[in-house]
This record gives sequence, C-alpha cells and structure tokens, in this order.
Amino acid sequence: MKTFYSSLFLATLTFAYGQQGNRKEHHSMDPVVPADLIPAAPVLSPAEAVKTFEIAPGFTIEAFATEPLVDKPIGLDYDPAGRAWVVEMIGYMMDLDGKGEKEPQGRIVVLEDTNQDGKADKRTVFLEKILLPRAVAVYPDGLLFLDDHDLKWIKRDGIKPVGESIVAAPKFIEAGNVEHKVNGLLRNMDNWHYNAKSGKRVRRQGEKWIVESTPFRGQWGITRDNYGRLYHNNNSTFLFGDFLAPNLLAGNPGVNLKTNDVAQLGPNNTYPARVTPGVNRAYIQKSNGYGSDTLDPKTFKLLLTTASAGPVIYRGSNFPREWHGRAFTPESVVNLVKAIQIDESAAKLTGSHPLGKKEFLASTDERFRPVNMFNAPDGSLHLLDMYHGIIQDRFFMTSYLRAQYASRKLDGPGEGHGRIWRIRATSGKLEKNTNFEVMKTADVVKALAHGNGWHRDMAQRVLVDRNDLDALPLLNQLVGIEEYPLAQIGALWTLEGLGKLTAPAIATALKSQDLKVGVSALWASTKLPASEVAALAPALLSFESKSEEQAVYLARALGPVGNAAAFDRLLVLLGKYAKNPYIKAAAFAGLDHNEIAFKQHVGDKLKDKTLLTWLDQGAAAAGKALVSGSGLSGEHLASFNKGKALYSGAAACFGCHGAGGEGVLNLGPPLDESEWVVDNPERLIKLLLHGMTGPVTVAGIEYKPSADMPGLIQNPTLKDSDIADMATYIRHEWSNKAPQIKADVVTRLRKETADRTGSPYTAKELGQ
Repeated sequence: MKTFYSSLFLATLTFAYGQQGNRKEHHSMDPVVPADLIPAAPVLSPAEAVKTFEIAPGFTIEAFATEPLVDKPIGLDYDPAGRAWVVEMIGYMMDLDGKGEKEPQGRIVVLEDTNQDGKADKRTVFLEKILLPRAVAVYPDGLLFLDDHDLKWIKRDGIKPVGESIVAAPKFIEAGNVEHKVNGLLRNMDNWHYNAKSGKRVRRQGEKWIVESTPFRGQWGITRDNYGRLYHNNNSTFLFGDFLAPNLLAGNPGVNLKTNDVAQLGPNNTYPARVTPGVNRAYIQKSNGYGSDTLDPKTFKLLLTTASAGPVIYRGSNFPREWHGRAFTPESVVNLVKAIQIDESAAKLTGSHPLGKKEFLASTDERFRPVNMFNAPDGSLHLLDMYHGIIQDRFFMTSYLRAQYASRKLDGPGEGHGRIWRIRATSGKLEKNTNFEVMKTADVVKALAHGNGWHRDMAQRVLVDRNDLDALPLLNQLVGIEEYPLAQIGALWTLEGLGKLTAPAIATALKSQDLKVGVSALWASTKLPASEVAALAPALLSFESKSEEQAVYLARALGPVGNAAAFDRLLVLLGKYAKNPYIKAAAFAGLDHNEIAFKQHVGDKLKDKTLLTWLDQGAAAAGKALVSGSGLSGEHLASFNKGKALYSGAAACFGCHGAGGEGVLNLGPPLDESEWVVDNPERLIKLLLHGMTGPVTVAGIEYKPSADMPGLIQNPTLKDSDIADMATYIRHEWSNKAPQIKADVVTRLRKETADRTGSPYTAKELGQ
C-alpha cells in the first residue's frame, strides 16, 4: 500500500511542511494524465461493479458477501463449519486526514451461507470496538487476533465472546503506522502461525502462546503452498517465495547466517484496465523533469506495482489443473489481481506471468480495492475488497494524491461499503459445505487426502485442536499410503501437532518414492526429541537423497544424530553438493552443540573456510546466552539501548533491513557486516541524514532497492542525539563491533551538508 519508496526509518517520517508524504527533492507535482481521460469514480452497487471486471477466459466473479453484510473486509479465517470470520478495518482513512483512525471502530463478524447457494446471508457481530484489526485465527474455544497494538486472545462459546480479550503475547507488535504492522496469522502445516511484516511466529501450547523468531517476511499478507513453504510480498513486489521450509536453517543460534532462500517470483509489471492517475507518485514522469516514468507516457497506466497486497497460492479443487499452485496477488491502487506461475528448479523458485500482458482480473472501478485472497471451502477463491475511495495512508500521502482523491470525491463516503467476491472456474465443480465440527474421527482423517487444500488444512487443524488421540492409529497408517502423497505429508504434521510424532512414522515416510514426502519427513525429523532422533538414526543414515532439495534437508537432519556415521554422511553431502547455496547452512544448523565433535572427526577433510569459521563461532557460543550489547558500558551502552529501541520500535528500521540486520529483499540491504555501517562513521551519518538512491554494493554483493531511502533530515521529530543513537546501535549489534557515534558529529555534518536540501546520495557520491 505504501507507494514508491521505502526507508531505514520509513515508519516515523513526519514532515514539517505540507502533506506528510511530500519530499523536498521532488520539485514538480504537476498532474500528468489529461483531465479529459480521467473517468469519474462514483460509488457503484455490487451489480454495477461486476460489470466493470475483466477476468481471464474460463472464469467468473460473483458476490459472496456485500454491504450491509460486510464493511471494509481486510482479513478472514474459516471455522470447521465453513463460516467466515471476517476482520473489518473500520476507521482506516475515513477522510483525507485520517480523522478517527485512532478510535476503536473495527469489528470481527461471522458470515454464514445458511441456504448453501454460495452467498452469505447471515451476519453476526462477534466483537467490536477494535482498533484497526488486521487478522484473525479461529480456535474451538476462542479467537486469536491482531489489532493495532497487540496479539490478543478472547474465549468464545460458539459465535458469542466469553469475557474480555487479553494480550496473548506481550510486545508481539512493534511500533509503526497502519501500513507497516504485523498481519497474517497464517496457520502453516508445521502448526505455527506466520505473519507478514514480522520476524516472529506464534504457536499455542495448552493455555499459553509460544513466540519464536523467524526470518522477517513481507508487508501485507502471507500464504503457503502444499509443502508448507511461505510466500509474501511488499508494496513494490508482487510475490516472494521461500525455497526452504520456515526456520529450517535456524537450528544453530551461534551465528547469524546470511543465507537467503527468498526469491522474487516474476516481474512486477502491471496492466490496468484504466488510466491510473491515483498513484501516490504518479507525478514522477520524464515530462515533469524526472529521470523515469511511473506511468506509461502513452497510456497513462501504472508500469510497476506499487500496492501489492495479500497473496494466495491456489490449492482448491474448482480451477483447471494448470491453475493449481499458481499465485494470485491483488494490487489495490490500480484495481487488479495478478496471476503468477511458480516453477521450481534444484535450488530456487522462479515465477512468470501466464497471461502475458493481461491481468487475471482488472476493474475500471477506482473504488475496487482488493486487499487479500483466500482459498474458500467450496474450492473457489475469495477476494476481499475494501471498496473504499482512499487506500493510501495519511503518513505517506502526497499533496498530488490528495488532490487526485478530492477531485473525484474519493474521500467519501468513509464507511458502509465492502465486498467479498467469489472467483470460480465456469467449467469446474464446487464443493458442498462440509461441517468438520460434527464429523467422526475416521472421516476427518480421510479428509487429509481430499483434493481441496482447504479440506486438508481443516482436517489437520480439527484433529490437532481437539487433541484427537483416537486418530493416532489411522494417522500412522496413512503415513505409509503412497497413493496419497499430500495425505502422507498431512498425517506427519498432524502427528507433530498432537505431540505424537515418532521415529517409526518418519522412517515409514522416508520410504516414499515421492520427493516431497521425503523432504517433509526430513523436515519433520528436526522436530523430534533426542531419544526419537537416536531411534531414527538408522533410517537417516540409510536414506539416499533423490534430489538436491532432499540433500539439503538430509544435511539438516544428520547433525543432531551426532555420531561418526552421521558426520561421514554429512561430509559426503557437503562435497557432492558444494555449489548448492543452502547445503552448508543446513549442515551448520543441524550441528548445534555438535560443532566440535564434527570438526574433530572430519579433521582436514573439511576445506570450506566459511563453514569452519561458523563451527568455531557456534562452539564458542554454545551454552552462552547471546546478549545484545555485550561488552558495552556507561554512555556507550545507554546510547546503544536507545538506538535499539528506535530500530525495533518507533523507527521500525527492521521493516526494510530485518530484525537481525540481514536485509529485506528488494527493500533494504543488510546492515550486519556492512562496510557502510562499520567503516566510515561520517559517511554513515551523511547517508542517514540525506538518504540514498540507486544500487549499492555491500560486502561485494550489489543490491538494487526498489525505491529510494529518504533521509532523516526530513523528520523534525528526530533529534541529532536520536540519529547518533541509531547509528551507534547498528554499529555494535549482530556481528558489528564499531565505536560509538556522538550527537555532535551529527550536528556538524547536518550543517556541513545543509545545501543538499534532502537530496539523497548515490553510492558513487559517497565513495563507492
């Protein structure tokens, strides 16, 4: 949703002049689309809105729920009965100034299709007066949900709340504006909830919620494929895909690994159905004196996405076979949905646009605001449409966009509209409603083999949530039925969710000829306690990887075995797949607390200097708590702690550079072990004050952020001491160990560079 720029400290930019999204160096904001080409943007009824859609051949779009049944839907989850629990973000940008945005007006409502005609006909308000809610996850006895400040839990009795909501996990959400806060609550195959705009995952354990670190992902929306891999995006990138299972490489805390398994999937070109003047920085055109065009100068349509939102991987049963596994990403500013073909090679995911220069779905209605998508119980897709005039938050809105909104009266009405659309293939069948709440154990287990991914997911969820131990014999049997690979995988992770995953079950799955079953079994083996790992050792040692992907997971699984035979197998894998980008990281992750034993066993046979260094560092860190700011004291420690609070809190630097300083693909380069951070303190301060534009090389790798980094000089709320504290923090966190920077250095450089008037540096200007 944020358009056209990102920054180290983006979330706190507040400008002393004009509209908050304006930038000093942007000298011209003249309109670029001829007024006579811009259509009006009246509020359309659902019946009128349907006529504005252009959809791919063989598909149709129809209403599942419209106002007054739903208002500003932003997220949802389904319960075992097939009811949709919808999050309504009431209060978001009700007018051009965002008045009332900090008043709790949001709701969670339950939508039901009581007559089974494919349309919701009953609405029940479950919870209201929520401040900007953004995600929900349904449990049999309650609801987990995200509001603007916290991850919360409230008990339920059917569709009635019981008592008041409580904070489920303190400090789960860091500071930031509405476009840059945690969202998602995707319940993945491994029984953890994952989120966008977050480096944390959460899982229920009895009456408690366990929080762990996970690689930072995305901005708005998150989804998964049949194998538990995660997909996400940011405003200027339609889709990223993780090649490996989440946290597979996170087993050894001794080293902050830089291994990146995330890939951009396909280009970011857009092909809207209408002219698109309502883009925040559409004024950036060569005709206005800039060096590039935001809109096509001939058609006046947006060239590259600027508001990618909640994606989904299609896993249903209604679409033709060739559409299974494809991704769909909404673009809320220019009113379309992109389809993305995902392909897989030995060590990476790639993407392409199967429809070429056509979108899967596009509308000429400027108020059509698709923000999230979900696989539906009947095998179709549900598309959430806020149906709202203003989609850009006030913190980033430019004077140009404000005038555009006002000229077409998009600033009203501020409430009362919202749609959930159903997208289906005209030739495909739709599933009848299945109520998992009343199904017997055997029937629920059988659903793990269903052709509709929604049913498979729900079957696992129901068995785990009701702690159905009667299912254990059936699940262990299903693990060995190779006719249904996805059911084998689902059975493994259902056992894991029940706390009953065993070495024999994994050994059975390892015999499967299906490559993905083998991968999932190896991944599941990393969840076993030590006693079960020992029992599984013979199966792991005899397992012959049939693909490069399996080899990576086997490398991760062998380390915990910890004996000479396992170390020998691991050494062979490291040699055979030395060019694989993940193999040594996987090996190191599995060798936690076995680093010294492995190194002593293999001796000089191991030649990889990087892995040898990791092993030494991991061994040194074993048994020690890695304390942030260790070795500092006095004024330096105080400055470090203030900077740390700004980085992970009010300044939200982690949004573009990662909680571990590892960088975020297409947004910001890494800060850990970056010469830009630790080498020249004056260069760092100049960069922070005035920002940076264009490519930059860090540790020998070139990065090309999708947008400029604005300078902090534009933010009058940040004092020189604040900037010094943030610089001090990033210079001594993670692997960095550089001296403190004091406020007087910032003050001096602010004066010396005042003539830049906010113009960002290039890497070349700063000496690269």
